[in-house]
Amino acid sequence: MQNLMNTQNVTLSGGEKIDSQQLLSMVNETRKEHGEPPIRNNKFIEKIKDELEGEYYTKSVVQKMNNTESEVIEMTLKQALRVAARESKAVRRSLIDKLEQQSKPQSANEIIAAMALANVAQERRLKSIEHQVEQVSEEIEHIKQGTIPTGFQGYNYLKTKYGLSDAKCRQLVMAWNVPYKKVPHVAPGGQITQMSVVDEAAFKNALDKMMLESEKRGSQWYHPKMGRFSVTA
Repeated sequence: MQNLMNTQNVTLSGGEKIDSQQLLSMVNETRKEHGEPPIRNNKFIEKIKDELEGEYYTKSVVQKMNNTESEVIEMTLKQALRVAARESKAVRRSLIDKLEQQSKPQSANEIIAAMALANVAQERRLKSIEHQVEQVSEEIEHIKQGTIPTGFQGYNYLKTKYGLSDAKCRQLVMAWNVPYKKVPHVAPGGQITQMSVVDEAAFKNALDKMMLESEKRGSQWYHPKMGRFSVTA
């Protein structure tokens, strides 16, 4: 299967031949210039077949980026002009002019100029991509270097330092309305996720208050807001 052409760089193939993908790109570009809606490929193919009924043209199938298939018709420039004649008056005039310009052979200087313009456009696209990559890298580095506000800590730190389980740390935060917030976090695999961080000073105050109000029951403690819990620190 042949690849889809770049619709931003339409050229005729084989001198006096043009395929439906190229022609569709020119049609929709011209429609846009005149404020008309684009036409979908399947509807355009139907229009071509209707116009060229009984005439010779070649058909093929192309693989699109989303792994679906699309029919492509290759026709002569003369046939393409007849298809173009089905467009509205304003679109038809501009489109026929474009097709006639495409049919003129390019000089060596014109080819060199076109290649130079294509290279400039490609270089601009690459620079734009590089700039976007740099921005993302800077954002990730900023997250790594410290998005956790001063005085706040994650639950892994709190459970290790204060001896409560992760679940009981979270329960304490909810029961005593300890301030917490969500911050960006870079996971081990490099994905940027959200993690909860807690005001450590407020957490410690709530923990101290809870322990003063708790009752020792065997090897565990009990508080009405917390149920049974253990402290290993």
